[in-house]
Amino acid sequence: SFPTRRSSDLIDFSVNKFFAMKVFSPRVGAKVLLKVENATDGSISYEKEVATTKANAWEDLSFDFSAINTSNAYHKIVLIFDLGTMGDGSANYTFLFDDIRLYKPVTAESLTVPLTFESSTLKYDFVNFDGGNASVVENPQKTGINTSTKVGKMVKAAGQPWGGSFISLESPIDFSTKKTFKMKVYSPRVGAKVLLKVENLTNGAVSFEKEVTTTKANAWEELTFDYSAINTNQSYQKIVLIFDLGTMGDGSANFTYWFDDIILQ
Repeated sequence: SFPTRRSSDLIDFSVNKFFAMKVFSPRVGAKVLLKVENATDGSISYEKEVATTKANAWEDLSFDFSAINTSNAYHKIVLIFDLGTMGDGSANYTFLFDDIRLYKPVTAESLTVPLTFESSTLKYDFVNFDGGNASVVENPQKTGINTSTKVGKMVKAAGQPWGGSFISLESPIDFSTKKTFKMKVYSPRVGAKVLLKVENLTNGAVSFEKEVTTTKANAWEELTFDYSAINTNQSYQKIVLIFDLGTMGDGSANFTYWFDDIILQ
């Protein structure tokens, strides 16, 4: 599926520099060239070519654009199959393609989901707003279902009823197959509301959220957030946490929460 896009839009290579594209080829070894060009000057371009490894089956091809000159503007995507070979219009030269997307390869040390807060090299840079104050601390309650070393801590102080915090990931969250978030929470009381929201990296209006309530006091529990209705055509790269949305915090123990192991299943 292809979301509507204006021809004047620039392709943003500032963070994500790898293309992925699903291809259904009639044969192994078919060459697939993916090229980007400037809207008015075709000489401003960059391209990569890879070969298919499957016949009569879908596969996800990857195109490494990490060496692209990001100071140039690219608006067009050009696809050429079997460059250098004349086609004949037959089934042998009929290809299907879908889901052209930019991404950043995930490594063991990439800031992405799952968020366990255990890394000694990653920076968990929470951005706090309107009274929310999140940080990574030593786990003060190594009991029950969570005996990990590090956890997130949220103190909701006076500010606004929507005070919380967000963290930006290194690449968009992949909701193509997994659409359920799990998060461990330690709450001072039963019935505390916990909102988990995802947002686009630059446009906060592109978002999706679910709110659940705690069922335990002073004990770890795993909360479930159903994201099955999320629009997977959009890109989401921020995780936003708000505890007790609608209620002003006061920074006390009654508004102090711990959270850990944000995973997508």
